[in-house]
Formats: sequence, structure tokens, C-alpha cells
Amino acid sequence: MPFTASVSTILGVVGIVLSIPAWLYFARAVYRIFRLISAGQPSPNRTNRPLTRLKTTVVEILFHTELLRKPAVAVAHWFVMMGFVLGAVVWFEAYIQTFNPAGGWPVLSHLRVYHFVEEVLAVGTILGICFLFAVRFSTHYRRKLSRFYGSNMRAALFVESVILLEGLGMLAVKAGKIATYGDGSRWADFLSIHLAKLLPASPTLISVFALIKLLIGMVWLIVVARNLNWGVAWHRFLAFFNIFFRREPDGEKALGKLPPLISHGEAVTLESLEESDEEPQLGVGTVTDASWKMLLDVTSCTECGRCQEQCPAWHTDKPLSPKLLVQGLRDAAVEKPAYLADVDVLKLVGAGLTVEPDVLWSCTNCGACVEQCPVDIEHIDHIANLRRYQVLAESEFPSELTSLFKNLEVKGNPWGRGRAERRSWVDEARRDGIEVPILGTDVTDFEYLFWVGCAGAFDDAAKRTTRAVVELLHTAGVNFAVLAHNETCTGDPARRAGNEFLFQQLALENIATLNDAFDGYPKGQRKIITTCPHCLNTLRNEYPDFDGHYDVFHHTQLLNRLVQEKLLTPIPRSPENRKPITYHDPCFLGRHNKVFDPPRELIEATGANLTEMPRNKNEGFCCGAGGARMFMEEKLGTRINENRAAEATATGAAEVAVGCPFCNTMLTSGLKTVSDTAPQVKDVAQMLRDSILIDGNLPTPQPKKPVSITRPPKKPNPPQSAENIRTASAAKPAASGVSAPKPPAIPMPGPAAVPPPGVATPGGAQPPAATPPAVVPPVATPPTAAPPAVAPPTAPVAFPPVPAPPAVAPPTASPPTATPPTAAPPAAAPPVAGPPAATPPVPAPPAASPPAATPPSPTPPAVAPPTASPPTAAPPVATPPTPTPPGQSPEESD
Repeated sequence: MPFTASVSTILGVVGIVLSIPAWLYFARAVYRIFRLISAGQPSPNRTNRPLTRLKTTVVEILFHTELLRKPAVAVAHWFVMMGFVLGAVVWFEAYIQTFNPAGGWPVLSHLRVYHFVEEVLAVGTILGICFLFAVRFSTHYRRKLSRFYGSNMRAALFVESVILLEGLGMLAVKAGKIATYGDGSRWADFLSIHLAKLLPASPTLISVFALIKLLIGMVWLIVVARNLNWGVAWHRFLAFFNIFFRREPDGEKALGKLPPLISHGEAVTLESLEESDEEPQLGVGTVTDASWKMLLDVTSCTECGRCQEQCPAWHTDKPLSPKLLVQGLRDAAVEKPAYLADVDVLKLVGAGLTVEPDVLWSCTNCGACVEQCPVDIEHIDHIANLRRYQVLAESEFPSELTSLFKNLEVKGNPWGRGRAERRSWVDEARRDGIEVPILGTDVTDFEYLFWVGCAGAFDDAAKRTTRAVVELLHTAGVNFAVLAHNETCTGDPARRAGNEFLFQQLALENIATLNDAFDGYPKGQRKIITTCPHCLNTLRNEYPDFDGHYDVFHHTQLLNRLVQEKLLTPIPRSPENRKPITYHDPCFLGRHNKVFDPPRELIEATGANLTEMPRNKNEGFCCGAGGARMFMEEKLGTRINENRAAEATATGAAEVAVGCPFCNTMLTSGLKTVSDTAPQVKDVAQMLRDSILIDGNLPTPQPKKPVSITRPPKKPNPPQSAENIRTASAAKPAASGVSAPKPPAIPMPGPAAVPPPGVATPGGAQPPAATPPAVVPPVATPPTAAPPAVAPPTAPVAFPPVPAPPAVAPPTASPPTATPPTAAPPAAAPPVAGPPAATPPVPAPPAASPPAATPPSPTPPAVAPPTASPPTAAPPVATPPTPTPPGQSPEESD
């Protein structure tokens, strides 16, 4: 016994002596990680609602809610994780057992429940890690489409082997104690009691097992401390913090909105640029530009590859893998951390650098990576900040974006179509007998504002969807209105492409227009419907950052409610006429905004036979148009839309239903490529419209209910804090009517090569065919409207919506160019409108809205027809390469 005691004492001392340098070395590594992360730039709104964040973290970790998509893997990982976390208690107990083989924790070691939990964790860790080994090797990690391709397999095998040995060590110590001292329990030691029969009764053996368990842990600490870029090891400590500091405290993924451009912890706006003397930080160009949350994200990556497995770019042989992108950023941060002085900080993006340009610009912003990530890494936000730096600071971006930015700045739409053409679909619909009420001209009060969007106004296929929605709304008796030519692109493609300031300019234009449209409408009655998920996402999630607060719905959501309320009655198809239909989930409708059921319920209401594609809902595959990719050529790998089209064709569907104009274009192009007998692509609204026809005609419309708006009393002098960002910006003097500042630090993207002829869209799609307004015959307006007339230049102008000081556009500005396209046909013989003095005064807008964006009073009929509109200036350009002179007419700019 004295010999045994002396051996155990020696083993215990050895364990202590070896532990000290290992723990010190590991503590140094932890400090390096802390300094690496804390050296990042500020990241606001990461500690708000701490109790909610804590609850989210606990629930996500204990119940593995982010891993349940793969249930077997989730169970195995849960046991491995709990074996690591709670097993640490058992591991530290080994220090006691090396000195005293019969010892243990003072109270816990005498509880049967403690031994049972230890037994379960040991067995679960061993079985779980063996299962994860099998998963890793069965997915053929050397193949490119494996989710483990590119992961650090050496690190993974080392870490998982150590965990396996620790699980075996837990059982070995328990079995040795039972073999030596007895006192085993059949239920608490259900496995080790049988293993004890294989071991001799030896206290020294118990101390040896405990020392081996300690030494294995020491080796793990030292190796991991030497490799700060081993995410498979470090995520065991950092994932808890990354989940706690996620963007959304309630557990929602970092999808939907893009966060604003942040410089030194503050949001950068056009107004703040003008007021600040400090050079702003325009995105992320080096490691020193990264926020601490971005650095925490990249060091928390587990290298599990779930993001890579779902990425449409990676699946179509593009160079982008979200996992490899994060790993590259992590390696760059670890190699040259921002806290080190006198270190050359290299750019992150560029040929031969951490992020190749083709990697950065291959992203479609579909959100599959963010949706799948178990530790809540915010891939899209980081890609957006990298793009912002390339566009705003470096002016380096794909050549096709030059035309996109120019068209958005000058024309207010991606295709460069004239402003007046935005209402051509209205004229065509009216010519066919479809009533389209225009706000300010035909109606003043409405229940829903129908935001048509650029595609819905210009693209032929999307215009058919727009028409179908208008007909359905009339049939259901819904009071609605459109803005027609007063719409401007929401700015989604500009923001997703990295041109933040162009987005803000377009957003402020639209917010001014919408605030005027909803003037006096209380919260909850500022309702907008749109057929474009990109418009939906921008209006609903991103405009609130600029004081644009509206209730925005996708058209399938409203139409589904109308069907449920029996205001629309689809006629189910007979069984012999039921076509098989498959539905494609638009990324910005589904993953980003969680609208999955309404489109499917509408399809089923028509009596169609809905067949799902294998990748659907949260795991739906992108069409390839998001992230401004709609306007860039797809030159690498295979086309994403063709990959998705092949999946749709494999279902045997006769029709492919969509809920997005971009998806419509992409899938139509892809289906023509992959199949000679391609199924037809239709929007859900078109299918619903066809299903309510009776003998080929629409049913009798429901009576429209009068709109009741409870307008709150206007405050004569609202506080400064409640003023619109746009108002504050417009109140400042600006040269030539351009309200947006033009600081030298914001270069206009221009050095890129000139794009090829035509609008570059994936699949070679050309821009929507233009329909010149000149050849459109005069449209019959509603009976209450007066005949069209040419308004004099001094008449009140309702467009453009960007406010400008009144002195910028005086009545004596350049007269309208008398060109045939804008003159009314002689046959119309309209009476000449009265002078402006006779026009009833337009109600003054509230102080929070800029006066120039106030919509015209509905009483003057002279401004209703497009051919009678007064000349309007081109929209202001945030950083125009060639500014449009003030007062230039649309004909000159078009």
C-alpha cells in the first residue's frame, strides 16, 4: 500500500508539472484570440436585449436547433458536444484520481446520478464521434461536391481522435475503480461494470488511466494553441459567443436586410458624409477594416461545409465557396492580426490575394449559406462589405455593372428605359379595357398601394403578371392605386452590388414619394403590395433604416387571403385536366422573408397537382439572379438557372410556377436550354387569374368598400428628431438641384471596362423591348378625368420624387422640347389647360416630408396622361460622371 501511494503521488506530481506549461501556453493562445477579435472595428447593436440573446443561445445550444435538418448528425453531435462540455468536469477529476485512485469530487462522486450521467456521456461521446468519423469519410471529402472538401482534415482527425480517446478514458477510469473497489451499479455503471471484469484490481492502474487522460488533454491544448486557425477546435469555445452576439437577438438568421455601411461604429449616410470632416471607412478592404463581429465569425467557423453544400455558385463550378471564403479571411486575420503594429496589411480582394475577384462577384445573395450555418456566421453581410470597398474605394468591379449604375442613376431603372415608359403598361392595359387607378390622378385614397417595380413595368413576362394582379384586385373589390411613372428602382441591385450611396439616393427618392402617398395614413394602414421579392425585401426590411416604415406584402400573400375570404373563387380543374406543376421558391421571398405557404396554397386552390422539387423551401436552389447577378454575365462554370431548370424538368411538371419576375426570366431561359419540350413558366398570379375565368371572362367584380382612413391630427412643428432623413438632407443648399453630397472620397465607378452591347444578363437575356411612347395611341381615361392637355411649364410637377429647393427649377427653366413623341395626337384636340393660378392649391405636406415630393392634387386633369406631362428633369445623380444640366427635359435625357 505504501508503494501504491508513492506511485500515485509521483503520477499526480507528473500530471501537475506537465499541466502548468500546457495551460499557460493555451492561456496565451486565448489571449491572442481575444486581442485578434477585440482589435476589430465597432459593430453596433450586438448587445441589445441581453436576456433574449441569452435565451436564444441556451436554446440553440441545448436543443441543437440549427442542426436538426440532419437529425442523425444532430444527435451524434449533441453527445459529442455535451461530452466535451460536461466531460470537462470528469476530466478535471483526473487530477484527484492520479493522487488518490479511490478519490473524486467531494459530493458528486458519491451520487449514483453523477455516475449515470458520466456513463451516458462517455458512451454517447464514443458512439457519436465514431458516427461523425463515418459521415466525414462516407461523403468522400476529396470530391469537390463534398461538404468537407477544403476543410482541414488533419485538424479534424486530430481533434476528433482526442475526443474519442477522452471518451474511452472516462470508461477506463470507471471500470478500474469498480474492478479495484467494487461498488458498481447495474444502472448507473451499465457498461463499465462489465468492462471491469476485464481489468485487474490495481489502484496504480487507476492512477495511470487518469494520468493518460490528463496527458491526452494536455497534448490537445498545446496543439490547438499553436494553431489559431483550427476552427474545428476553436469553435468549441467561440461558438457560444458568436451565437450570443448574432445580428438578430431573437434567433432569426442574418437574412433579409443588409446592414447599413458602418464607419467607426456609426452608420454612413449621404447626410452624415456631408456633415463629417472625418474620412469614412467605405467597407472592408483589409483586416484592419473588419469589425470585431466579422473576426469573431471567421474564427468560429467549424468547417462543417453545410454552407458549401447548399451554395449555388459552388454547385455550378464557380470559384466561390462560403466555407473557403471564411477560412481564407480567418487565415489572413490570424497571420497578420490588426493589433500588431508595423505589419504590412495587404488588401483582401485582388488577383493572388485572399479573395479573388471572381470569388467575390459570384455570390447571388441567395442566403443558403447563412440559413445552414450552425454557428450563425453572417456571410452575406461580409460579402457586401467587401463589395462596398471594391466599388466605393477602389472602383474595381465587373464591367457590366458600369451600365447598371449609370442606368440607375440617370433613368431610375436597371435597363436605362425612359421615365415616361414606366406608365406604358398602364396605357396598354387601359386600351384593353382594364382600369388602372393612378394615385393623384384617378384616386386619392386607397387601401393598398401596388408597387409595380422595374421588371413589372418594363419586362413583357412581368407585365403579364402585373396585369393579372390588377385584374384580380378589381375582381376582389380591392381599393388600390399605382404610382405609374412616379416609381423609381428601389435600389436593390445597386446595394447588392456594393454601390451603397447610389442605393441611398434611390431609397430617399422613393421614401419621399411613398411618405407623400401615405400622407395622413396611420401606422398599420400604410400597406404596399408588390410582385417582386427584391422590392418586397428592400421596402419591408431596408427602408426603415431611412425612416421609410410601411407594411409590405407579396402579392401571393394578399391573393391567398382574398381566396380564403371567398372574394376570389378559383374553379378547380377536373382530374383529367390537372397538369403537374412544380413551384420554384424565390430566395428573397422564401429564405429571406419566410413566405413559403401562400404561393403553394394558391396553386392547390386552382386544383393543380403540385410536385415539389427535391430542393425546396429553406433548401431551395437559387435561379442565379440575386446579388445583382441578373445584370452580369455568367462566364464561369455552368449556368445556375440551367441547373435549376434541369431539376424542374426532372419532376415531369408541365408548368413551373414562380413568384418573382427575375426567377421567371432566368427559368424561362434555362428551360429552353435544357429541354426541347420545356414546361411553361408562369407566375402564381397568372395561374390564379386563369382559374377564376368563367367562359373565358372574369367574373363580376365584388363591390369596392369605401376606404376609411383615420388620419391623426397634424402637428404644426414636429420635433427635429422625428424629421425624415430626406428632409434634413434636402433642406441643405445644393448646386444644380442635386441634393446628395459629392465628397471626393466617393468615386464614381467608372474605370471598369465598357460592357458588351446590350444589358448583360445571365443566359444572354436582352433588356425588355422598348415601346416608344410616341406610337402609343391616346388612352381613354376614367369618366371623371378631363381630356388630356399639355400643361404649361409652370404647372406643378409631381415627378421626379427627389426633392430639391424650389430655386433650383424656376418656372423659366428650359422650355419643353416640341418633339413628336411627346405631343398629343392632333385627333385628340384637347382643350388647353387653364393657367396655374386657376388650379386648386395642393395641400401642404407635413413638415417631415420634402415639399417637392408632394403628389399633385387629383383635381387638375392636365397632368394625368403621359403625353401631357410637363418636362421633368432627370433624376439627381449621387456621383454623376456627366451631370445632367438642371431643367433638362426627359426627351433630352432619354
